[in-house]
Amino acid sequence: MNETANKEDKKKKRKVNYMLMLFVDSKEGRIRQMGIGPTVVEATALVMAAVVLALALMCFVGRLRNNSLEDELTVRNEDIRRLTEQNAALTEENEDLAALREELTDKVTILSDTINMKVEEEEAQEQEKAQAHMPVGFPMSSSASVEETGGDEPMVKLTGSVGNSIIASADGTVVSVASDSVYLHCIKIDHGNGYSTIYRNDGDVMIKEGDEVVRGAILYVIGEDNTELGYQITYDDKYIDPMELINIDG
Repeated sequence: MNETANKEDKKKKRKVNYMLMLFVDSKEGRIRQMGIGPTVVEATALVMAAVVLALALMCFVGRLRNNSLEDELTVRNEDIRRLTEQNAALTEENEDLAALREELTDKVTILSDTINMKVEEEEAQEQEKAQAHMPVGFPMSSSASVEETGGDEPMVKLTGSVGNSIIASADGTVVSVASDSVYLHCIKIDHGNGYSTIYRNDGDVMIKEGDEVVRGAILYVIGEDNTELGYQITYDDKYIDPMELINIDG
């Protein structure tokens, strides 16, 4: 009997009903009591729990999104910082390159000016050298009388004064010192530009074959027996009129 009674008590304890009591104040000033059954209470509790859970979930999701946005913002800020540093480095590098370019431009300008000056000097030297090798000089150290002879091998005969000299009319190389059928000696100088000069005289020769001579170099000293010079010019081994080139000073 006791066991049966205990089981029934337990069943009664398990069957607990919940009642929500509402007190409503009517317009007439009377209070009415209304009861809501346990099913409605449980449903209401479930709805509220679902609302609370939904709000909590929304807060959690919002917090996650906020954390994600913060992380993304941090990454973007880091990217911006890194790009700013790279931009600063590139700006500094560009400034260095600009300074280097300006320095190189100045050096190139100086080098170009130096090269131009060197070229001009070399051109002037070449022009001076070319001019020095042109047989335009007067082949005597003083004034002399001039007599032209024609023919296939035109010659200028110059008669100078005793004590003066017969000289080279341009820079060149003595290619031969030989005997002559009319004069005792014949000197031929190659000027290296197609021109050669020939000096015929009876005096003693002051140079020898192979010598490098400059304009004004003494070839003969004029004495009483060798006052006359037979002077000729060839170009590419062809005789030309010496008066076309010679400068007569006296």
